[in-house]
Amino acid sequence: MTRSTFLIMRTAFLLLFFLMTNCLSAQRDTNYCTEYKEKLIISLHNSFTRQYDITFNQGIMKDSSKKSPFHYYADAEVVSGIELDYDIFSFSFNYKAVPPKDENKKGKTTYTDLGFNIGGNKWKLETSYKMYKGFYDVNTTNYTRPYYDSTPYYQNPHMTTSCAKAKFIYITRPEKFALDAAYACGARQLKTAASWIFVGNLYYDRLSTDTSFVPSPLRKYYYDYSDFNGLNAIGLSVGFGFSANLVTRHHFFANITMAVEPESQWREYHFASGLSVKRNYLSTSGDTRISFGYNAKKFFLFVSLLADYSNYNSGQVLITNKFYSGTTTIGYRFNVKKPEFYKRFEQTKIYSFL
Repeated sequence: MTRSTFLIMRTAFLLLFFLMTNCLSAQRDTNYCTEYKEKLIISLHNSFTRQYDITFNQGIMKDSSKKSPFHYYADAEVVSGIELDYDIFSFSFNYKAVPPKDENKKGKTTYTDLGFNIGGNKWKLETSYKMYKGFYDVNTTNYTRPYYDSTPYYQNPHMTTSCAKAKFIYITRPEKFALDAAYACGARQLKTAASWIFVGNLYYDRLSTDTSFVPSPLRKYYYDYSDFNGLNAIGLSVGFGFSANLVTRHHFFANITMAVEPESQWREYHFASGLSVKRNYLSTSGDTRISFGYNAKKFFLFVSLLADYSNYNSGQVLITNKFYSGTTTIGYRFNVKKPEFYKRFEQTKIYSFL
């Protein structure tokens, strides 16, 4: 274990211990934000853009023509889903995807996308699992001649990315700032406010394909990486950022959230020859979120944009793994009787800690 990795891990655990021992729910300043009494929320969402964006760039051979980079997309733009929220718990899943009109050109992407969140007004733990299979290279024009508008992109139907991730967000001003007012709408921001945030991530990311990520015409540029067909990565990061809610005309809002995190990564590279190499690196990751919409007494509507990225640089090959999502969400808060078992749960030390 390198010294930089040890420092990242020590900082992560010390910070997590401090935050978790100080994360009892804070009292809301009702002049700035308030929670809704209706605890059951059902919302439907429909994405207008949703895709993985994975770029590969080599540093092995000089390439003055800039033909060696390739740029994979997984195209599942029109995705519908549902989110169920009750008090501090949230579960979401996607249930429909409309294939692109030019599927012959781009190929087909299949996917699984699940989320489970827990937390109060002072902290959030967001967990997710994403799996996308079927990618195409938008840089196909660099190495395909002749190339016409009708020419299919280079397709890698066996290429798969899967990621299990836990993200911890600690809000430093929970008495005046409600992050969930902009994304889950379980609360309402009454006045404009902002907060510094601490962010921690723990994830397992896996990229794989059958023979090689590298398109056949480009393998001469990648030398020992010409048969590179798998990457497993465990990432641990701790960083900070900010989040701000802008409120106008009482019910209209906008939010921007940004964070950057130094990250320690444990990677294992796999090759079609059977060779595997384990390495440890220090890198960076980051998060950007934007949301704007309308939050009324029972009904809410908002548009959200999300960008999440990680870098994997071996010195010979740089992989940048990005996920973009743009979603329209419409939801309603239901006034239902609180179950007896949940009333008992609210009286426990576990609930007061959550």
